[in-house]
Amino acid sequence: MCGPGEAEKLLHRALALRDRLPQVAERLKIGRITAEAVRKIVARTDLVDGQPCAPDVDADIVAELDLHDGAWSMHRLQTMCDRIVFRHDPDAVREARRRAKDARRFWTRPTADGMAQVSATMTAENALIAKAAVNALATATCEQDPRTLDQRRSDATFTLLTGNVFECLCGREDCDAEIPEPGTAPASTVVIHVVADEGTVTGAKQNAGFIAGQGVISDEQVRDLVARPDAVIRPIVPKGTPMNPDGTYTLPATQPANPYRPSTALDTFVRVRDGYSVIPGDTTSAFDADLDHVEEFDHEHPGAGGQTTDLNLNAKGRFGHLLKTFGRWIDDQFRDPMTGRLKQEFITPEGLVIPGDPENLEQLLPGLRRIRFKVPEALRDARSAGASRAPQGPETPPTRSQSRVAAKHARRQQERERNRRRRELEDS
Repeated sequence: MCGPGEAEKLLHRALALRDRLPQVAERLKIGRITAEAVRKIVARTDLVDGQPCAPDVDADIVAELDLHDGAWSMHRLQTMCDRIVFRHDPDAVREARRRAKDARRFWTRPTADGMAQVSATMTAENALIAKAAVNALATATCEQDPRTLDQRRSDATFTLLTGNVFECLCGREDCDAEIPEPGTAPASTVVIHVVADEGTVTGAKQNAGFIAGQGVISDEQVRDLVARPDAVIRPIVPKGTPMNPDGTYTLPATQPANPYRPSTALDTFVRVRDGYSVIPGDTTSAFDADLDHVEEFDHEHPGAGGQTTDLNLNAKGRFGHLLKTFGRWIDDQFRDPMTGRLKQEFITPEGLVIPGDPENLEQLLPGLRRIRFKVPEALRDARSAGASRAPQGPETPPTRSQSRVAAKHARRQQERERNRRRRELEDS
């Protein structure tokens, strides 16, 4: 049994699958995708309902679904649907954004126990700025304030809306909290990461962009953000970088004095490429995540361990990063030989292999595939020569901790090699 509202939603999805997404419906029928995924696909393709491009959108979505054997994270699935819809009907996306922007509003709703809810709709960038301002004021209190962070955020929102005084409630005379004066913006810097190709920024192309933590946006919204007086544009490939004969660009992979640390270009590239944390289901923006070496970097002998390259780095949320570093989880990253897509696999302590998400921003921004990164000559030569992990020169007995870490890294690498051989057999 369900109410009229839920019945209407079910009927809407059923009609969409029958008339607009018949191939997606077939994937649901054979158990290739879940009902939750269907709800997301139907919602993100409503713009092409009844349009001539609808069958092409259906076919392209199914082609992406068929490339992946594992489950899709909902945020990755949304990114995939949005980029396909924009490619086939950009005008519909632009018009939908204009209508949504015109419909922005503010409202309150009374709730139980003498409380109420305050809500507003606004552009994604304004919402991120507002969130940062609330967080900055809410965290200006001292550590002795008895309120939870959520309570302080609620009080900070009221203060910013009304211009009232925001106070630390610790009650101590020696409170060291630095609360800004009413009507004064908290001292904080709000950074909104927007990625797009150069042609879209200049207006020469009409490709979609991406707001970190939000998703795919239209080319018009990209240019609106670029036109802001506080916008800072930083290309991954610096101006004046020579183009290789094959149309690619080569940039340094590491910082000059530290082969463990990625260069600024590589750090930005990996975050842009991944978009989100690569941990399945983790919605952490890649710009808020940690960059992790998939194959562990050997600090004692850098030429022998996993090096700092684009293929050996990915973005992981802090929890997933710690689970990999200190737990028994193992991950691997590789290019699919059939599709050229970058893929991840995660191996549980029990040996279960979980495929990572198939979607990253290489599909939205194909120009990323034209960027190459070069490791220092000495490290590349040592790696290709199969440098030993044993120290050269006088023997220094490893500590117990060093031996344990080395054994853990060796075990993980053996597991990766076993899984790589398994993939080779499956592909042959």
